[in-house]
Amino acid sequence: MKLNPKSGPLKAPNELTRLHLPKNRWDSFWDCVNNQPGRLSICGLIVFVFALPLIVVISITNAVIFDFNYQVEIGQLSTIEGAQKIFDTLNTSNLLAIPALMILFIGFSGIVRIIRRLIWQEDVNIPFDFKKGVKENAGAFLISGLLLGIVNWSSQYLIRLGYFIANSKWYDIVLPISIAALVLIALLSVFILIQTDIYQLSYWAKAKNAFLLAMRTAPSSLLMLLLVTAPWSVLFISMNEVLYLILWAVFLVAVVPLEWLAVSEYCFFVFDRFINKEHHPKIYDKGIFRACQK
Repeated sequence: MKLNPKSGPLKAPNELTRLHLPKNRWDSFWDCVNNQPGRLSICGLIVFVFALPLIVVISITNAVIFDFNYQVEIGQLSTIEGAQKIFDTLNTSNLLAIPALMILFIGFSGIVRIIRRLIWQEDVNIPFDFKKGVKENAGAFLISGLLLGIVNWSSQYLIRLGYFIANSKWYDIVLPISIAALVLIALLSVFILIQTDIYQLSYWAKAKNAFLLAMRTAPSSLLMLLLVTAPWSVLFISMNEVLYLILWAVFLVAVVPLEWLAVSEYCFFVFDRFINKEHHPKIYDKGIFRACQK
């Protein structure tokens, strides 16, 4: 069949590419989920490896506490003795969780770059991008892991200390303060860590930005944090230790990459609105093409 030599010209390749880009951050999230499941799964496996020290700490802690509870039940320990031993065990566990969290955050420092490049529709070489991400981001991630671990340890220590203070309002006072501190440090950490892979700023400057952004977007940011943390409430249900470890593995491999993807999309939406449009137009709406909506 003879082709018509008068056929109109082809659209420019870059125009075709733009027309196939997601139209907003929500579309971008599902675009990555549908088209990059393999790379997201590899990110999950990386997270699992770096989470092993934390899993070991949690597993040993659960086993030791179970044994103490059993000793109280059969009368080998008094209720007060058992409570004291459980208190000491949890205190030690939360201290050991600090370096374990820092190791986990090293893994996060690498996958945050991979996920950012997936969202921005850039080429991804997982070994190269992971190593580069760790090299460039690990410092800020280690600081955040350390701070989060310290706040977690101090909060739980102060809350449980109230059990041993008779006729005191200590528990009623410390509990809401500790919860507020954990929520604040978690929310700030999200904005700090996602900034780390994009902007060349000091940790203090990123922390100030994070605080301002968190305050300006408090309702939506708190909702985002609630949705991200809600699935993990399943792990607080009493269950068999083997099932507990299986759930941990499933969450780390399958859920954490999706949560990082969702958090990154949300942060990019916030950064585009308050930072990029005015100060960094080259990365404003990067990875999406809103003109497609017209």
